[in-house]
Amino acid sequence: MACWPTSAIGIFPTRAQASALNRASQIQRRVQLAPYNSFGVPAVAAYFANIGSLDELRRALEFARDKRLSVQILGGGSNVLFVKDYEGLICHMNIRGISHLPGPGVVRASCGENWHEFVSYCMNKSLHGYENLALIPGSIGAAPIQNIGAYGVDLAQFLVELEVLDSERDTVRSFSRAECEFGYRDSIFKRRAGHRYVVLSASFELSARNLPNLDYQALKEALPNPGVTPRQIYDTVCRIRRSRLPDPAELGNAGSFFKNPVVSRDKYQALQSEHGEMPSYATEEEGLVKIPAAWLLDRAGWKGRRRGPAAVHEKHALVLVNSGGANGEDILLLAQEMSSSIQSQFGIGLVPEVQLI
Repeated sequence: MACWPTSAIGIFPTRAQASALNRASQIQRRVQLAPYNSFGVPAVAAYFANIGSLDELRRALEFARDKRLSVQILGGGSNVLFVKDYEGLICHMNIRGISHLPGPGVVRASCGENWHEFVSYCMNKSLHGYENLALIPGSIGAAPIQNIGAYGVDLAQFLVELEVLDSERDTVRSFSRAECEFGYRDSIFKRRAGHRYVVLSASFELSARNLPNLDYQALKEALPNPGVTPRQIYDTVCRIRRSRLPDPAELGNAGSFFKNPVVSRDKYQALQSEHGEMPSYATEEEGLVKIPAAWLLDRAGWKGRRRGPAAVHEKHALVLVNSGGANGEDILLLAQEMSSSIQSQFGIGLVPEVQLI
């Protein structure tokens, strides 16, 4: 016959004791985080919880409050670099589900859904708009935090609202697109509200019509003919990304490590005078120009260089890789050297796109 451990909670647990046991049952101690980040760098979380529902999230956060622990929300781990062990609670978000809402092309995806699988799902349902964002690693919950984007499209263009948990008030609320304050690889959650709000789901309004976006030069060159279909864009983006970017399952990386810097048009023209023809992209703000960080790093000779087990990918200067045995500090030191060299050569500071933890 089973019996309660009387030394811990008495013959029958009180409601408070039962609640504490229920909270603690999903919490793991001293968990290795290498399998949970695409760099594959080692780090240990003091506490770790796999979150499969809103109730589980609430219990985990209550556990952290009781123990006065810091909390880090983790999705696919494809845009983070652990530079040391984490002494708080890691909440690994695995809430799943995709549903269709009233209105043409409106679809909701839970935070634990894989981003690329969601794009593929929409493609197969003839819901178009995100073809340019195919094969971007990570989860639905992490994607809005930095407003992911590629090949002329970003997430904010088709987002309707986010559903989040306000961890301070323990209430669920919605953020409209405007309230998210999206910017280039940026949002309100990345700047000042990230530790308060946890993304639960995102709703998007996509189109049954073909609205191809071929503003990006690589797509124009690959798809020069009129009448391009969304499937052709999707397949082309996947092919380009596979040819240029390493698979994290084979070579640890987080994709683009730095943001593309934005400078004034006067600064850009001065750089052109000094360094010759320099590629650029227009921004939404008048008088500002975006310069490809990969071009700057390539021009500075960073492609293929190494710093011990941390290296710059041989095909793409914007991608830092764990060539085997690197830790987070190795990769961070390499990134700092790269940023310093660009500052010295071009007078431009590079800002990490990857979150440092």
